[in-house]
Amino acid sequence: MKNLQEAFQKFSPMDKSLETRKNAIIYTRVSSKNQEDNTSLETQKKYCESFAISKGLNVVEYFGGTHESAKTDDRKEFNKMLTYVKKNKSIGYIIVYSYDRFSRTGANAAYITESLKKTGVNVMAVTQYTETDTAAGKFQQGMFYMFSQFDNEQRRDKTKVGMKDLVRKGYWLWTPPIGYENKKVHSKAVDWDIQITEEGKHLQKAFKWRLNNEFSNAEIVRKLNRLGVNINERRLGEVFKNPYYCGILTTKLLPGEAHEGKHKPLISQKDFLRLNQIELTMHPKEHKNENENLPLRQFILCNECNKPLSGFEVKAKRLYYYKCRTNGCIGTKNANQLHEDFEKVLKQYELKPVLIEVIKDVMSYVFSEVSKEDESDYKTIKTNLTQLKNKLDKIEERYAIGEISNEIYAKFSKQYIEEIDALNEILGSNGNTSSNLEFCINKALDFCKNISKHWRSMSFYENQKFLKLLFPRGLWYCKKNDRVQTSEVNVIFDLIHTLSGSLNGVKKEELVKNNQFSALVTS
Repeated sequence: MKNLQEAFQKFSPMDKSLETRKNAIIYTRVSSKNQEDNTSLETQKKYCESFAISKGLNVVEYFGGTHESAKTDDRKEFNKMLTYVKKNKSIGYIIVYSYDRFSRTGANAAYITESLKKTGVNVMAVTQYTETDTAAGKFQQGMFYMFSQFDNEQRRDKTKVGMKDLVRKGYWLWTPPIGYENKKVHSKAVDWDIQITEEGKHLQKAFKWRLNNEFSNAEIVRKLNRLGVNINERRLGEVFKNPYYCGILTTKLLPGEAHEGKHKPLISQKDFLRLNQIELTMHPKEHKNENENLPLRQFILCNECNKPLSGFEVKAKRLYYYKCRTNGCIGTKNANQLHEDFEKVLKQYELKPVLIEVIKDVMSYVFSEVSKEDESDYKTIKTNLTQLKNKLDKIEERYAIGEISNEIYAKFSKQYIEEIDALNEILGSNGNTSSNLEFCINKALDFCKNISKHWRSMSFYENQKFLKLLFPRGLWYCKKNDRVQTSEVNVIFDLIHTLSGSLNGVKKEELVKNNQFSALVTS
């Protein structure tokens, strides 16, 4: 038998991926210059090299070694590495410290990894090692990419919440427009000192000229240019329409909102509105009662004219219909039929039972990692709170023994009390305790298992919020194909759908071995 094996061995096909692909490259990355200072790049390189040695791999090249954000895959060093790998067929592995060092783009990262895999190149993470030759390993790798993007999205949302709060309090967070200058550029936004410049004083004259209809915009531009203000008619028109100049802050970050700014205006609000011919009289908008039988109304759009569908009831038949408001467009569509089509779309993004325990473990892991930053913030807040309470005690003591006047005491005690209340409110709003974490996760997962059923039981306004969360750019009804379509799905539901699809055809016995995921997540 042994002689038979040796005689025919050369006729057996060889595994080319294992034959010559022992060469590897190392990719390291940090997100910012600040992170680069803590030798993170050095640490990543050290661990990657040790890993290569332990696996018997030959490191032939290094990429990265600098700061690049992984919010997108359009990165100079990242693409340089991919180009190198495609040209050098001897490369079998890309070694990274963790999968979020490779990419934080979720589904796109998984796609790039799978494309590399087809050419014989494996992406391996030192601290999140998994065998990607098995269905379970591929799924685990996909989960790491998915929650790297989730973490990114969460950090972005957290930043946006803070920015919105500051704008609502009157702080401008960007470079001020022409006519203003920030005297403390490198300070926090709350400490910025935005002052009117010489150009601003000339723009103030321009507002007056335009308000009194003394000169045309073209004439005003010529006069400003002579005064040293480099501006054209288009930009002047933007200045006249920018409410910042009357002390009001508006931004895409807060659509439909306007807030009093802390900077000094060039023109009064009344004059600004008069200049732009806006009436001050307010006409309250009447809201019609929303119909629970038409939950997709105003949210789902016509694929032909991109207008939101309205709805109506045929009382004689007790039936509801959706209708495009554009004359001669899609006509009408039975509401029950459209709802059934929509539920078919929702079913694609429902969570399969076999994924629940895995996702539950990873969600708990991600929560604990994200919470580390919050814990540090809360310690700082508690320290500041203690300091404020001490200041309040001291000023009360000084007031009691007559060292300070009633006026000074009232001023500073009010300030300290307001700051203490604000900090207490922040501390009190921390509802993400470990005691209710499991309850929240279970509730969310239960909802994700039966999305197509739950959406029917929501109120109209709850439905609108849910639909906007799941389909950020809305839905379209295509009359030609008679189906519901969407161009974008929430990243989490989209990746759950992708990962669920990757399990098709996998044997049940393989899925039962989910405990290996828990072990890796814990480590």
